[in-house]
Amino acid sequence: MSAFNQQALDTRLERALRETRVPGLILAVAQSGKPPLARAYGLQDGKPMEPTLPAMLCSLCKPLTAQAFLVLVQEGKLRLSDPADRWLPCDPRITLLHLLTHRSGLPAKFPEGLRAPTEAERVKQALTEPLLSAPGASFLYSNVGYQALGRVLESVTGQRPDKFIQTRLLEPLGIRSYFVATYLSPTEQKRYDSGAASLLTPQRFDKATGRHVPVRDRFASLARDAWGGSDVCGAGCMSAPDFLKFMLSVTPAQRQLIRRNATESYGPGWMLQGGGLAHTGTGSGETHYALTRESGVSYVCFIPSSNDTACEKLLAAIQSAVKYLP
Repeated sequence: MSAFNQQALDTRLERALRETRVPGLILAVAQSGKPPLARAYGLQDGKPMEPTLPAMLCSLCKPLTAQAFLVLVQEGKLRLSDPADRWLPCDPRITLLHLLTHRSGLPAKFPEGLRAPTEAERVKQALTEPLLSAPGASFLYSNVGYQALGRVLESVTGQRPDKFIQTRLLEPLGIRSYFVATYLSPTEQKRYDSGAASLLTPQRFDKATGRHVPVRDRFASLARDAWGGSDVCGAGCMSAPDFLKFMLSVTPAQRQLIRRNATESYGPGWMLQGGGLAHTGTGSGETHYALTRESGVSYVCFIPSSNDTACEKLLAAIQSAVKYLP
């Protein structure tokens, strides 16, 4: 991308940040046949934002998890039609595809008050709850379903999910920024929460004052409340340029497999949106969006804000800005 195009992009997005009063933005963009571009706007702790700051991916973890299964399918180690009760104590009608496309009938979240010493036990307890619908009958976005997939991934590969994702999917791409917040030691969690370690700090929007407030206890509270969970559906962390690199690694054959198995515009790990594969990730103080196309512009943006209205306006400005890049 030429310096002129970068300047036009910067002007559009800096204006959008002023208008929305969002603290900042990280954007990574790739155009067919051109080098990727990573830009950062705004301040964090009084310093200019860095484009390589990792962020908690939230639900952008789901494409990573789904990609692990697509690789195993292509290697002949499992099929999307396999019943999940081969690995899990669940309803025998639930298939891996049901879990990957949020059509398993499992609830969106773990039941209130559910506690277990390990993530496997936590999932096992959740699977004893009655299904909300028959498998395959309806769509319900389910973190429980993706946590169940993580336990399947462990059984099939003999590795913790993040280790398999790192070694099989990310290291061959040269990606080093990936880690899972809930697997950090308490000391490391405190370093990230305090800002002593580099991380995009989420910013909770306070409606009463109209200001953004840094969320400083995200890792510690997640580890406490989730008991080591969310490894495959929320607590993974990575930089925007690296997530863009991962998205671009999804092969045409894998894209076709995702589209072929999509129902209600959601395939394994991805929404069919904007002429490509897309996903969002939201948490306590952050809003992320990613879109990858086989041709044209692909991008990922990290926004440290929980202000839904402002983030929607900012996303519209980002989409407009990258859409018209030559």
